[in-house]
Amino acid sequence: MQSLFSGFESRLVRQRMLPHPIDGSLYDFDPNRVSRRSHVHGDLSPAGNGAFARREALGLLHKPLLGATTLKVCVVLDFAWAPIERDRFTPQTLEQCATWSLCSMRPDIYFILGVAGQARDGNLGPSDEAMRALTGGPNWRAAFVEFLNPGWRVRCPRDGVLMPALFENLFDPEPMEQKAARIDAALNAAAELREPGGFLLLEELARRAAVSGELVTDRAMLFAGRTPGLDVKDVEGNLIIQRNRFTSVGA
Repeated sequence: MQSLFSGFESRLVRQRMLPHPIDGSLYDFDPNRVSRRSHVHGDLSPAGNGAFARREALGLLHKPLLGATTLKVCVVLDFAWAPIERDRFTPQTLEQCATWSLCSMRPDIYFILGVAGQARDGNLGPSDEAMRALTGGPNWRAAFVEFLNPGWRVRCPRDGVLMPALFENLFDPEPMEQKAARIDAALNAAAELREPGGFLLLEELARRAAVSGELVTDRAMLFAGRTPGLDVKDVEGNLIIQRNRFTSVGA
């Protein structure tokens, strides 16, 4: 959790520009022109025994050549944990975050929300209803930020209003090098790729490595390119990495 929030503002600085889909503009992120709002409840220290929640909102302030400074885009990170395991990734949690962020009260501001927590089941993921709810409202979109020990996975809305890479850049605290190393380790350990004709769905590889599909595809293609007998293929719309039927690898 510490890395999630400690690097929050620096990730915005690296992103440099934030989109406002309603007015079709991109705005520079200036760390000297930021509005801040926060909320912390509970205690995560060893002495703590209750639920914990933290929300941070960073608003991009824009000053035109003529006119007053206005708040244009607001990025919100919402994390919660409880001793009794609860599903964080629901439509209701998204609505609670949107309500705290004042999305409905400020239709002129575009809100980008990240709802973070520990995944109850990394294989199942959020429900279809919860994934549809990420499309949010007219002036907000959200992503689920799942902690899948040892890494994080960001699930983005599917309507294309905001690029998935934006959510990952803003909310994923894990360095790309660590994710790539975990994918390579999962590929090296995959028993399916040791037998002639054996294959592994890249969707399954993404679950094993707890990373996004796009990075898995890139790493699988690199891995296949440097490993004789392996190829990445599209089979009826599903990407797989497969060993040639005439080669095998000793266990």
